[in-house]
Amino acid sequence: MKRSARPKRVEVQLAPMQPEDIEVVLAIEQQSFTMPWTEAMFSSELRNEHTSHMRVARVGAADGSIVGYVGYRVVLDEMHVILLAVAPAWRQRGVARHMLSQAMDEARAAGCTRATLEVRVSNTPAQQLYYSLRFAPVDTRPKYYVRPTEDALILWRDPL
Repeated sequence: MKRSARPKRVEVQLAPMQPEDIEVVLAIEQQSFTMPWTEAMFSSELRNEHTSHMRVARVGAADGSIVGYVGYRVVLDEMHVILLAVAPAWRQRGVARHMLSQAMDEARAAGCTRATLEVRVSNTPAQQLYYSLRFAPVDTRPKYYVRPTEDALILWRDPL
């Protein structure tokens, strides 16, 4: 049996998430998480423009397909990554790396000096990405996740 080739790397462009993007984002969210955010949760984040930064990743032109999204909040001089997801068909192509790198650039330009996020202790692919971007584990949050119940690793990148 012939092995399939590794998916081709793609570059994406981040753009501010718009209300009309939520339907596509919800589909990715439901395929990615056991406790997906709701439409109301995304709408609430979009209304909170001063601290919440919700971005979609598009392939190709500005009107290209949405293949992922990232959300972060700015708390004083800190970037708190709250969401990061890639559509299943686009995983393993560098999309998450591009999204997070671009979001960190934005946050740095806005005055953030460090960044933090939580990740499931069992999510080694995500941890590998974060470690490669110089995030480091500093603690755990017991039983942070549900469905299934699981601890979270708290990661920081300092300096951003």
